[in-house]
Amino acid sequence: MPEDRSADPHASGAIGDHALAPLAAAVAATGLWSVGNLIAVSAGLPGPQLAFWRTLFGAVIYGGVFLATGGRYSKQGLKASFVGGVAFGLSAALFFSALKLTTVASATVIAALQPVLLLPYSTRRMGERIGPARLVLIAVAVSGTAITVLGASDSSGEWSLAGDLLALAGTTVGCAYFVGTKSARETLGALEYQASALPTATAVALVGALISGPGLESPATGALLAALAMTIVPGSGHLLMAWSQRHLEVSATATIALGVTVMSSLGAVVVYDQSLEPVQVLGMAVVLVALALFVRQTGRTAVDPAEVGVIPGE
Repeated sequence: MPEDRSADPHASGAIGDHALAPLAAAVAATGLWSVGNLIAVSAGLPGPQLAFWRTLFGAVIYGGVFLATGGRYSKQGLKASFVGGVAFGLSAALFFSALKLTTVASATVIAALQPVLLLPYSTRRMGERIGPARLVLIAVAVSGTAITVLGASDSSGEWSLAGDLLALAGTTVGCAYFVGTKSARETLGALEYQASALPTATAVALVGALISGPGLESPATGALLAALAMTIVPGSGHLLMAWSQRHLEVSATATIALGVTVMSSLGAVVVYDQSLEPVQVLGMAVVLVALALFVRQTGRTAVDPAEVGVIPGE
């Protein structure tokens, strides 16, 4: 039976009273992550260094908000968020490094492989029923991303195989983040999960920064501001996605995140003058149409948050 949310100061409120709210949160998170990719490209720090400062700022900011709103760290919370924290710190270091080497379009399209990589887990381990219609839409969306990345490798002198391999490694590790978040959100509120996972992510990113070079650099003010912006903008996206994963399937959130490919790629054209060939535009159009249909199909079976006991901190 659903918990009484009237006395919970952290309850989701009006936004949580509609079955489509988790979908809206996941879509909004995708937009914020897209902006974060553009910020990462311009940040004057190597990928592992940027990952460290971004996670450190996040641990301080979200931890402070968590404590200020009455939250308290616990061994259970830190343990439940450990897998997600490790995966987030490692995937951030790998993916930020990829963005420094290859095109935004190529890196983000490779990240779109996550729904495929997650299918065996979501269907066998979590018992999710994808259904033939959504399975076809996932295949179409991934096909569109493949068209985009092949076009990028042929058309852009900024493309790099090493960068693509780093993006693939980051994407693979990122699957563990989706899985870890989904598991942790069974017992933790969204804010508690974020606050508990980020200290672990910071420690992982610190190790990456130390072993990838001569040690931590003394960042310029602009680089620190970029890391802070990434904490606030895509960091808020992680908070929204963590909330939505309480109510959506892993396959759904991972597929919706494919939208990062299109938005980041188009943003890179406008901001950094990175090129796009007509075939890439076609691939992105395929992704957008498939995602729109997928979101519509998922919305028909979305879990109404009112039917799920809300955890303090949501």
